[in-house]
Amino acid sequence: MTLRKNHRIVGVLCACMFYLAAAGCATTSYNSTGEWQQPRTRDVPFQTVLVVAIVPDSNARRTFERTVAEAITDGGAIGIAAYSLSRQRAPELTREMVVAMAENTGADSVLVARVLDRATQVGKSQEETIFHAGPVTKVVQNEDATFTRALTTNYAIEVVPGSMVIKADAVLESSLYEPATGDKLVYRATTQGHFELGADYRVEEVAHRFALSLAKRLRSDQVIQ
Repeated sequence: MTLRKNHRIVGVLCACMFYLAAAGCATTSYNSTGEWQQPRTRDVPFQTVLVVAIVPDSNARRTFERTVAEAITDGGAIGIAAYSLSRQRAPELTREMVVAMAENTGADSVLVARVLDRATQVGKSQEETIFHAGPVTKVVQNEDATFTRALTTNYAIEVVPGSMVIKADAVLESSLYEPATGDKLVYRATTQGHFELGADYRVEEVAHRFALSLAKRLRSDQVIQ
């Protein structure tokens, strides 16, 4: 094979691989909106926030609570993940348990997040084509190991099969309560997310992205500093 022909093949394969990669990329987006539900009773952001996530997956719950709590702490306040205060592994906590946590930690606010709506669609990712520029040597051996041969070429193409992918949309509602006002709802945020779940995109990553979007909105609305 001439050098010119080889360059032409490489160019075509690279273009094809770029197209496949673009078609198979996971498109994700997260957006949060928020609104105060009660007249603000304080002029400064909340200083100690207890974060509670009501979600069916325990790993997602821990990731979400920890991410929001860390964002609050990074701003100079105190963020407390509810899972770190309780040994209960069930996704749901009773109202009495949350109230007790708030009292024991001295939290001036409680943020409760729950999944409001979700829709999923199961699909399969595009197979991946990998081009290996040569020389490439492949050793082939028969089943009883009595014959072995080596094949050498100046390039090789590897095809990686697609994997199962779940495309989903979810709406997360986060409600902020202030114990000093009798557990009244003072702020509410809605986070909408479009994401994919697969071998390279786990539920913990989704929870992390939801949490970051929410924390950004809370800071923008001066709920946290």
